[in-house]
Amino acid sequence: MQKDIIMELKDITKSFSGNVVLNKINFTIRPGEIHALLGENGAGKSTLLNIMSGSLKMDSGNICMSGGLVELINPVAARKKGIIKVHQELQIIPDLTVAENIFLGDELLHPVTKAIWYKKMQMESDEILAELNADFKSTAIAKNLSAAQKQLVEIAKALRIDFSVLILDEPTSSLTTKEIGELFKIMKMLKEQGKAIIFVSHRLNEVLEISDVITVLRDGVLVNTLNIEDVSKKMLLQMMTGRDLSQSVSNTTSYDEKNIVLSVRNLTSSENIFRDISFDLHKGEILGFAGLVGSGRTEIVRAIFGADKIASGEIYVEGEKVNFNSPKDSMKKGIALIPEDRKLHGMIGILSNKRNVNLCSYNRLKKHGIISEKSEKENAEHFMKSLNVHPFDLELKTFRLSGGNQQKVIVAKWMSTNAGIIIMDEPTRGIDVGAKDEIYRLMLKLIKEGNSILMISSDLPEVISMSNRILVIYEGRITGEVMHEDATENNILHYAMGES
Repeated sequence: MQKDIIMELKDITKSFSGNVVLNKINFTIRPGEIHALLGENGAGKSTLLNIMSGSLKMDSGNICMSGGLVELINPVAARKKGIIKVHQELQIIPDLTVAENIFLGDELLHPVTKAIWYKKMQMESDEILAELNADFKSTAIAKNLSAAQKQLVEIAKALRIDFSVLILDEPTSSLTTKEIGELFKIMKMLKEQGKAIIFVSHRLNEVLEISDVITVLRDGVLVNTLNIEDVSKKMLLQMMTGRDLSQSVSNTTSYDEKNIVLSVRNLTSSENIFRDISFDLHKGEILGFAGLVGSGRTEIVRAIFGADKIASGEIYVEGEKVNFNSPKDSMKKGIALIPEDRKLHGMIGILSNKRNVNLCSYNRLKKHGIISEKSEKENAEHFMKSLNVHPFDLELKTFRLSGGNQQKVIVAKWMSTNAGIIIMDEPTRGIDVGAKDEIYRLMLKLIKEGNSILMISSDLPEVISMSNRILVIYEGRITGEVMHEDATENNILHYAMGES
């Protein structure tokens, strides 16, 4: 192994239930390099990263570090070798302080009392946070931090251990544009210190901006490894998907302005998170909700769906005033909610794909009070095929799927209910470009069939291209309405910052 190589993976192979998910992968990591790992959901990225970080055992192959073979039998062994992974789903204990999270499992003990040395832990944590230009202290409670601040806590954990390889799995998926800029500054600082960074993102513009080298996986096979100056966005799309995605999907449809399917008047949160929200959703319309993280968008749609209580206001469905005391009430009126947090609110991971797809449809599937295995299977097959869930395995537990395919199962679950009003909260977060394309085409198909969609998205190009109208939320209030033909990132951000 060359001296300028920190870590080298040779012929890494892994299978699940007879399905080969990694097929003789060779992957090289060098110091002072940001190495992007790309591929569609199900390409094998997560499996490869889990093997590198000690969370998963490979079937065959070798891992070399410092000129010799290493065995990464668990995450502790990987950390001792200087390999740290920051997971897409952040590993933060919400009720602990920042310092307690940074030292979790490795707490300092006072040399005299042998009790946990909180003061020392806080002091060392504050030194690391200062290095990261963090705007919070080690005594802050983790649950009160923003997504970007929690991301910094995860990186602070790594800095404390003096790593050589940092794996960042979808670190920007919950961050604002400004926060992404701050994260990239930190990545560049670590790169200058000689650290190696493996960066996973489905946002190709970010990859092209920050990376030095790009490796692309497709269906468990390494397609190519290229220097950043030798690639283009079109080339990456072709390598990732094996097909031409140069024609971007955009909403050019019109909706029925006279047919209002959902009307909200003066809706106010019981916790004052949002106030005086009023809007109409029309038949065949995609109505976008834009705004910065924490603006109250998710809380508004949860209240409409009956998941959160309201202090005042009225909701009308098809002209009829309704009172939704629970999601069960709104589902009866043909409303579906694809939630922002898929693992917490969207699925039951230990159930099979078949059960998750059918979860909200058993009343429709049963005959004379009995649900047949045939109807369960046929329903799940239909919606999993229509959304191209990979691998196509009805009995596979959903938590074993990649993040994007988990999202497809959740979308399939709600499509199965035949809902006419579909609320989509960050529908493509953590989904690869090919799957995004499929979701967009599904959305257009749904509105052409007469359904209506209320979509929340933090991805401005997405909300601009897919929405007929865009409502912009700032600190719990609607500050602007932008039509599709007038929408630009600048005018949306103008309203999102609270400017009139």
